[in-house]
Amino acid sequence: MDPLEAVRFIHHGCICFEHEDAVVYVDPFGVPDNAPGADLIVITHSHSDHYSPEDIQKVRKDDTCYATTAEVARLLEKDFGIDDDYISVLSCESPRLGFECGAALQPVPAENKNHPITFGFGVVVEFAGFRYYVSGDTDVLADNVRCDVLFAVCDGIWNMPGYETRVPAQVRAMDVCPGLVVPYHYGSMGDTKANGAKLCAALEAAGIPCREWRKGLF
Repeated sequence: MDPLEAVRFIHHGCICFEHEDAVVYVDPFGVPDNAPGADLIVITHSHSDHYSPEDIQKVRKDDTCYATTAEVARLLEKDFGIDDDYISVLSCESPRLGFECGAALQPVPAENKNHPITFGFGVVVEFAGFRYYVSGDTDVLADNVRCDVLFAVCDGIWNMPGYETRVPAQVRAMDVCPGLVVPYHYGSMGDTKANGAKLCAALEAAGIPCREWRKGLF
């Protein structure tokens, strides 16, 4: 199975995973109106392009579970009245956590001058038999993560400046090279629409498997 078969939607920092009857979102933002309801929503930090009440409202269900920071947990309780029994509070130091929908999460550090290390996290999502490393808003990739797919931030403005050289160098420094790198977190803000193609060209030149996300929406 192609590991991207379980990926339905990428927009900016939002990724949707769907397999069989389970649906997992990371940082829902720019979600289509006909998006499927979420069994699990992961929110990596509180910036408005990651914690978006409008988009959460589109996909949340009465029994949706949430995994997020302490700050976002308070926002979820305030904005939606969500019972804290449905919220798992995570940090980059939290242990691996499994969920009834079949997904498991391992938070990892994500940091730069705009995102202190205590502010949020990246996350490894184990789902549909694959490991997906969602880098989060960061300048530094975790070098000890083993994954089938790395979603690498590449807006180059708020995160990962010099991404064309920085991401290939950091991927080469990982203990085990990801099976595939997919650029994400670009295109919807600033003059960044070409960043995915630029990053893929740089990765391919370095001999690193890469695929730019080109599928349509739902």
